[in-house]
Amino acid sequence: MHHATMLTVGAFSRASGLPVSALRYYDAAGVLRPAHVDPVTGYRWYTPDQVGRASLVAQMRQTGMPVADICRVTTTDPITARRVVDAHHRRLEAELATATARLADVRELLAATTSLTVDAAELRAALRSVRRAVGDHSSWRALRGVLFDVDDATLRLVATDRHRLAVSALPVTGVEGPPVRVIAPVTVVDAFLDRSETPRVSVSLAPGRVTLGGLDGTPIDAIYPDYRALLVAHESHPEGTRGQSPVAAGVAVTASDLLEQVIRAEAGSGLNAGPRDDLVTIDLDPSEVRIGDAPRTVAFDRKYLTDAVRSFGDADLRLTVSERDAIRLAAVHGPDAVVLLMPVRLDAHAA
Repeated sequence: MHHATMLTVGAFSRASGLPVSALRYYDAAGVLRPAHVDPVTGYRWYTPDQVGRASLVAQMRQTGMPVADICRVTTTDPITARRVVDAHHRRLEAELATATARLADVRELLAATTSLTVDAAELRAALRSVRRAVGDHSSWRALRGVLFDVDDATLRLVATDRHRLAVSALPVTGVEGPPVRVIAPVTVVDAFLDRSETPRVSVSLAPGRVTLGGLDGTPIDAIYPDYRALLVAHESHPEGTRGQSPVAAGVAVTASDLLEQVIRAEAGSGLNAGPRDDLVTIDLDPSEVRIGDAPRTVAFDRKYLTDAVRSFGDADLRLTVSERDAIRLAAVHGPDAVVLLMPVRLDAHAA
Protein backbone atom coordinates (compact mmCIF):
# COMPACT_ATOMS: atom_id res chain seq x y z
CA MET A 1 0.00 0.00 0.00
CA HIS A 2 1.32 3.45 -0.91
CA HIS A 3 2.32 5.75 1.93
CA ALA A 4 -0.26 8.30 0.76
CA THR A 5 -3.04 5.93 1.85
CA MET A 6 -1.36 4.82 5.08
CA LEU A 7 -1.54 6.39 8.54
CA THR A 8 1.37 7.81 10.46
CA VAL A 9 1.82 6.57 14.02
CA GLY A 10 0.33 9.81 15.33
CA ALA A 11 -2.73 9.65 13.09
CA PHE A 12 -3.20 5.97 13.91
CA SER A 13 -2.97 6.75 17.61
CA ARG A 14 -5.73 9.34 17.32
CA ALA A 15 -7.94 7.06 15.22
CA SER A 16 -7.56 4.00 17.47
CA GLY A 17 -7.50 5.63 20.89
CA LEU A 18 -4.16 3.98 21.74
CA PRO A 19 -1.29 6.27 22.82
CA VAL A 20 1.92 6.15 20.83
CA SER A 21 3.75 4.55 23.75
CA ALA A 22 1.16 1.74 23.81
CA LEU A 23 1.57 1.20 20.06
CA ARG A 24 5.31 0.74 20.57
CA TYR A 25 4.63 -1.75 23.39
CA TYR A 26 2.07 -3.75 21.37
CA ASP A 27 4.44 -3.80 18.40
CA ALA A 28 7.22 -5.30 20.55
CA ALA A 29 4.76 -7.79 22.12
CA GLY A 30 3.50 -8.94 18.73
CA VAL A 31 -0.06 -7.85 19.43
CA LEU A 32 -0.33 -5.07 16.85
CA ARG A 33 2.52 -4.69 14.39
CA PRO A 34 2.68 -1.80 11.92
CA ALA A 35 2.01 -2.54 8.26
CA HIS A 36 5.31 -0.98 7.26
CA VAL A 37 8.48 0.14 9.00
CA ASP A 38 10.87 2.45 7.16
CA PRO A 39 14.19 0.55 7.08
CA VAL A 40 16.20 3.77 7.33
CA THR A 41 14.29 5.92 9.82
CA GLY A 42 12.44 3.15 11.66
CA TYR A 43 9.23 5.16 11.28
CA ARG A 44 6.06 3.08 11.54
CA TRP A 45 3.06 3.16 9.21
CA TYR A 46 -0.37 1.60 9.67
CA THR A 47 -3.21 0.83 7.27
CA PRO A 48 -6.76 2.13 7.82
CA ASP A 49 -8.09 -1.41 8.18
CA GLN A 50 -5.88 -1.87 11.26
CA VAL A 51 -7.89 0.75 13.18
CA GLY A 52 -10.64 -1.76 14.02
CA ARG A 53 -8.15 -4.25 15.41
CA ALA A 54 -6.43 -1.52 17.41
CA SER A 55 -9.76 -0.45 18.90
CA LEU A 56 -10.43 -4.07 19.86
CA VAL A 57 -7.04 -4.25 21.56
CA ALA A 58 -7.76 -0.98 23.44
CA GLN A 59 -11.13 -2.26 24.71
CA MET A 60 -9.65 -5.56 25.91
CA ARG A 61 -6.77 -3.82 27.62
CA GLN A 62 -9.19 -1.48 29.44
CA THR A 63 -10.75 -4.56 31.05
CA GLY A 64 -7.37 -5.58 32.44
CA MET A 65 -6.94 -8.53 30.06
CA PRO A 66 -3.32 -9.78 30.05
CA VAL A 67 -1.32 -8.96 26.94
CA ALA A 68 -0.77 -12.67 26.24
CA ASP A 69 -4.53 -13.25 26.11
CA ILE A 70 -5.00 -10.19 23.90
CA CYS A 71 -2.43 -11.61 21.53
CA ARG A 72 -4.31 -14.94 21.43
CA VAL A 73 -7.61 -13.19 20.72
CA THR A 74 -6.16 -11.21 17.83
CA THR A 75 -4.22 -14.09 16.24
CA THR A 76 -6.43 -17.17 16.66
CA ASP A 77 -9.74 -18.34 15.21
CA PRO A 78 -13.02 -16.73 16.40
CA ILE A 79 -14.15 -19.71 18.52
CA THR A 80 -10.88 -19.89 20.45
CA ALA A 81 -10.85 -16.11 20.77
CA ARG A 82 -14.35 -16.20 22.27
CA ARG A 83 -13.25 -18.81 24.81
CA VAL A 84 -10.33 -16.61 25.87
CA VAL A 85 -12.68 -13.64 26.33
CA ASP A 86 -15.18 -15.75 28.31
CA ALA A 87 -12.42 -17.05 30.59
CA HIS A 88 -11.30 -13.48 31.28
CA HIS A 89 -14.91 -12.52 32.02
CA ARG A 90 -15.22 -15.31 34.59
CA ARG A 91 -12.00 -14.16 36.27
CA LEU A 92 -13.36 -10.63 36.50
CA GLU A 93 -16.62 -11.84 38.03
CA ALA A 94 -14.72 -13.90 40.61
CA GLU A 95 -12.47 -10.94 41.47
CA LEU A 96 -15.50 -8.68 41.78
CA ALA A 97 -17.21 -11.13 44.14
CA THR A 98 -14.07 -11.29 46.29
CA ALA A 99 -13.65 -7.52 46.32
CA THR A 100 -17.32 -7.01 47.19
CA ALA A 101 -17.03 -9.37 50.15
CA ARG A 102 -13.89 -7.64 51.39
CA LEU A 103 -15.43 -4.19 51.05
CA ALA A 104 -18.42 -5.41 53.05
CA ASP A 105 -15.99 -6.38 55.82
CA VAL A 106 -14.32 -2.97 55.56
CA ARG A 107 -17.68 -1.19 55.83
CA GLU A 108 -18.52 -3.24 58.88
CA LEU A 109 -15.24 -2.25 60.52
CA LEU A 110 -15.75 1.39 59.59
CA ALA A 111 -19.27 1.28 60.98
CA ALA A 112 -18.00 0.19 64.37
CA THR A 113 -19.05 2.43 67.23
CA THR A 114 -16.39 4.06 69.38
CA SER A 115 -17.53 4.74 72.91
CA LEU A 116 -15.77 6.51 75.76
CA THR A 117 -16.34 8.10 79.13
CA VAL A 118 -15.33 11.64 79.97
CA ASP A 119 -15.69 14.10 82.83
CA ALA A 120 -18.89 16.03 82.09
CA ALA A 121 -17.59 19.38 83.36
CA GLU A 122 -14.38 19.06 81.34
CA LEU A 123 -16.31 18.11 78.21
CA ARG A 124 -18.67 21.04 78.64
CA ALA A 125 -15.77 23.46 79.18
CA ALA A 126 -13.90 22.11 76.15
CA LEU A 127 -16.98 22.39 73.95
CA ARG A 128 -17.60 25.95 75.07
CA SER A 129 -14.02 26.87 74.27
CA VAL A 130 -14.42 25.82 70.62
CA ARG A 131 -18.13 26.47 70.06
CA ARG A 132 -17.75 30.08 68.89
CA ALA A 133 -15.43 28.99 66.06
CA VAL A 134 -18.06 26.77 64.41
CA GLY A 135 -18.76 28.01 60.88
CA ASP A 136 -22.10 28.51 59.18
CA HIS A 137 -20.99 28.12 55.56
CA SER A 138 -23.77 26.55 53.53
CA SER A 139 -21.24 25.43 50.92
CA TRP A 140 -18.82 23.79 53.38
CA ARG A 141 -20.86 21.38 55.45
CA ALA A 142 -17.93 20.05 57.46
CA LEU A 143 -17.49 23.40 59.21
CA ARG A 144 -21.04 23.44 60.56
CA GLY A 145 -20.23 21.15 63.47
CA VAL A 146 -17.62 20.23 66.05
CA LEU A 147 -15.11 17.55 65.13
CA PHE A 148 -14.70 14.79 67.74
CA ASP A 149 -11.26 13.26 67.12
CA VAL A 150 -10.64 10.27 69.40
CA ASP A 151 -7.58 8.08 69.88
CA ASP A 152 -6.71 5.66 72.71
CA ALA A 153 -6.57 8.23 75.50
CA THR A 154 -7.44 11.69 74.15
CA LEU A 155 -10.52 13.42 72.80
CA ARG A 156 -9.81 16.48 70.66
CA LEU A 157 -12.61 18.90 69.87
CA VAL A 158 -12.11 21.11 66.83
CA ALA A 159 -14.08 23.94 65.27
CA THR A 160 -13.25 26.42 62.52
CA ASP A 161 -14.94 28.93 60.27
CA ARG A 162 -11.80 29.46 58.13
CA HIS A 163 -11.00 32.73 59.93
CA ARG A 164 -10.25 31.07 63.26
CA LEU A 165 -9.47 27.57 64.47
CA ALA A 166 -10.10 26.37 68.03
CA VAL A 167 -8.82 23.06 69.38
CA SER A 168 -9.30 21.68 72.87
CA ALA A 169 -8.08 18.29 74.10
CA LEU A 170 -9.01 16.35 77.20
CA PRO A 171 -8.15 12.91 78.57
CA VAL A 172 -10.71 10.12 78.28
CA THR A 173 -11.11 6.68 79.81
CA GLY A 174 -12.76 3.47 78.80
CA VAL A 175 -12.33 3.96 75.07
CA GLU A 176 -13.85 1.04 73.19
CA GLY A 177 -13.55 0.87 69.43
CA PRO A 178 -11.12 2.19 66.82
CA PRO A 179 -9.76 5.75 66.58
CA VAL A 180 -12.42 7.85 64.91
CA ARG A 181 -13.25 11.32 63.61
CA VAL A 182 -16.91 12.30 63.69
CA ILE A 183 -18.41 15.74 63.10
CA ALA A 184 -21.16 16.36 65.65
CA PRO A 185 -23.83 18.79 64.45
CA VAL A 186 -23.92 22.03 66.36
CA THR A 187 -27.55 21.39 67.39
CA VAL A 188 -26.47 18.36 69.44
CA VAL A 189 -23.54 20.29 70.91
CA ASP A 190 -25.75 23.20 71.93
CA ALA A 191 -28.38 20.89 73.43
CA PHE A 192 -25.68 19.19 75.50
CA LEU A 193 -24.34 22.52 76.72
CA ASP A 194 -27.83 23.51 77.86
CA ARG A 195 -28.22 20.40 80.02
CA SER A 196 -26.78 19.43 83.36
CA GLU A 197 -25.21 15.98 83.46
CA THR A 198 -23.85 13.53 85.98
CA PRO A 199 -20.14 13.85 86.85
CA ARG A 200 -19.25 11.39 84.07
CA VAL A 201 -20.84 11.32 80.64
CA SER A 202 -20.82 8.62 77.97
CA VAL A 203 -19.98 9.57 74.40
CA SER A 204 -20.76 7.29 71.47
CA LEU A 205 -19.43 7.99 67.97
CA ALA A 206 -20.37 6.10 64.80
CA PRO A 207 -20.69 7.00 61.11
CA GLY A 208 -24.46 7.24 61.37
CA ARG A 209 -24.96 8.39 64.94
CA VAL A 210 -23.39 10.53 67.62
CA THR A 211 -24.50 10.43 71.24
CA LEU A 212 -23.58 12.88 74.00
CA GLY A 213 -25.03 11.65 77.24
CA GLY A 214 -28.68 11.02 76.39
CA LEU A 215 -28.68 13.23 73.27
CA ASP A 216 -28.56 11.66 69.82
CA GLY A 217 -27.89 13.17 66.43
CA THR A 218 -26.75 12.36 62.91
CA PRO A 219 -23.11 13.23 62.22
CA ILE A 220 -22.28 15.56 59.35
CA ASP A 221 -21.17 13.38 56.44
CA ALA A 222 -18.16 15.34 55.20
CA ILE A 223 -14.36 15.39 55.35
CA TYR A 224 -12.98 17.77 57.96
CA PRO A 225 -9.96 19.99 57.13
CA ASP A 226 -6.53 18.75 58.24
CA TYR A 227 -6.38 20.82 61.42
CA ARG A 228 -3.26 19.03 62.67
CA ALA A 229 -1.25 20.32 59.70
CA LEU A 230 -2.38 23.86 60.53
CA LEU A 231 -1.30 23.47 64.14
CA VAL A 232 2.12 22.19 63.09
CA ALA A 233 2.52 25.07 60.63
CA HIS A 234 1.84 27.58 63.43
CA GLU A 235 3.74 25.88 66.26
CA SER A 236 5.72 28.06 68.62
CA HIS A 237 9.32 27.08 69.28
CA PRO A 238 11.63 27.67 72.23
CA GLU A 239 13.69 30.82 72.12
CA GLY A 240 16.75 30.45 69.91
CA THR A 241 15.56 27.36 67.99
CA ARG A 242 15.32 27.24 64.22
CA GLY A 243 16.97 30.65 64.08
CA GLN A 244 13.88 32.38 65.44
CA SER A 245 13.84 35.53 67.52
CA PRO A 246 12.13 35.79 70.91
CA VAL A 247 9.23 37.48 69.09
CA ALA A 248 8.72 34.42 66.89
CA ALA A 249 9.04 32.17 69.94
CA GLY A 250 6.08 33.94 71.55
CA VAL A 251 5.30 36.17 74.51
CA ALA A 252 3.83 34.98 77.80
CA VAL A 253 0.73 36.80 78.96
CA THR A 254 -2.14 36.18 81.35
CA ALA A 255 -5.48 35.80 79.61
CA SER A 256 -7.19 38.27 81.95
CA ASP A 257 -4.47 40.89 81.37
CA LEU A 258 -4.70 40.49 77.60
CA LEU A 259 -8.48 40.69 77.74
CA GLU A 260 -8.29 43.85 79.81
CA GLN A 261 -6.03 45.47 77.22
CA VAL A 262 -8.40 44.53 74.41
CA ILE A 263 -11.41 45.85 76.31
CA ARG A 264 -9.58 49.10 77.22
CA ALA A 265 -8.71 49.59 73.57
CA GLU A 266 -12.33 48.94 72.68
CA ALA A 267 -13.44 51.57 75.15
CA GLY A 268 -11.21 54.09 73.41
CA SER A 269 -9.00 54.99 76.37
CA GLY A 270 -6.22 56.30 74.20
CA LEU A 271 -5.23 52.93 72.78
CA ASN A 272 -6.74 53.25 69.34
CA ALA A 273 -6.97 49.73 67.87
CA GLY A 274 -7.12 50.86 64.29
CA PRO A 275 -9.24 52.69 61.73
CA ARG A 276 -12.35 50.69 62.68
CA ASP A 277 -13.84 49.74 66.03
CA ASP A 278 -14.27 46.11 65.00
CA LEU A 279 -10.51 45.68 64.58
CA VAL A 280 -7.74 45.47 67.13
CA THR A 281 -4.03 45.64 66.36
CA ILE A 282 -1.31 43.73 68.17
CA ASP A 283 2.43 44.29 68.23
CA LEU A 284 4.90 41.90 69.84
CA ASP A 285 8.33 42.71 71.16
CA PRO A 286 10.61 40.32 73.14
CA SER A 287 9.02 41.22 76.47
CA GLU A 288 5.42 42.33 76.05
CA VAL A 289 2.25 42.43 74.01
CA ARG A 290 1.23 45.88 72.89
CA ILE A 291 -2.30 46.68 71.83
CA GLY A 292 -2.76 49.65 69.53
CA ASP A 293 -0.84 51.52 66.86
CA ALA A 294 2.84 50.66 66.62
CA PRO A 295 5.47 50.57 63.85
CA ARG A 296 4.67 46.95 63.03
CA THR A 297 1.18 45.91 64.01
CA VAL A 298 -1.19 43.20 62.80
CA ALA A 299 -4.95 43.66 62.81
CA PHE A 300 -7.47 41.08 64.01
CA ASP A 301 -11.21 40.91 64.38
CA ARG A 302 -11.94 42.27 67.85
CA LYS A 303 -14.85 39.94 68.62
CA TYR A 304 -12.90 36.86 67.52
CA LEU A 305 -9.92 37.88 69.66
CA THR A 306 -12.13 38.62 72.67
CA ASP A 307 -13.94 35.29 72.35
CA ALA A 308 -10.62 33.45 72.00
CA VAL A 309 -9.06 35.04 75.08
CA ARG A 310 -12.18 34.50 77.19
CA SER A 311 -12.23 30.82 76.28
CA PHE A 312 -9.02 30.35 78.31
CA GLY A 313 -10.44 31.75 81.52
CA ASP A 314 -7.57 33.11 83.63
CA ALA A 315 -4.88 30.81 82.26
CA ASP A 316 -1.33 31.81 81.44
CA LEU A 317 -1.03 32.06 77.66
CA ARG A 318 1.71 32.08 75.07
CA LEU A 319 0.91 34.40 72.20
CA THR A 320 2.74 33.85 68.93
CA VAL A 321 2.55 35.57 65.56
CA SER A 322 3.56 33.34 62.67
CA GLU A 323 5.33 34.31 59.45
CA ARG A 324 1.93 34.85 57.82
CA ASP A 325 0.83 37.05 60.74
CA ALA A 326 -1.69 34.56 62.08
CA ILE A 327 -1.95 34.76 65.85
CA ARG A 328 -1.66 31.62 67.98
CA LEU A 329 -2.91 31.48 71.56
CA ALA A 330 -2.07 28.45 73.70
CA ALA A 331 -2.36 27.68 77.37
CA VAL A 332 1.04 27.40 79.06
CA HIS A 333 -0.38 25.16 81.79
CA GLY A 334 -3.73 23.56 82.40
CA PRO A 335 -6.14 22.73 79.56
CA ASP A 336 -4.61 21.56 76.29
CA ALA A 337 -6.18 24.25 74.13
CA VAL A 338 -5.04 26.22 71.09
CA VAL A 339 -6.70 28.99 69.09
CA LEU A 340 -5.49 30.31 65.72
CA LEU A 341 -6.77 33.63 64.38
CA MET A 342 -6.24 34.81 60.81
CA PRO A 343 -5.24 38.48 60.39
CA VAL A 344 -7.35 41.19 58.76
CA ARG A 345 -5.86 43.49 56.15
CA LEU A 346 -5.92 47.04 57.45
CA ASP A 347 -5.91 48.61 53.98
CA ALA A 348 -9.07 46.66 53.09
CA HIS A 349 -10.89 48.33 55.99
CA ALA A 350 -9.35 51.75 55.84
CA ALA A 351 -11.82 54.60 55.87
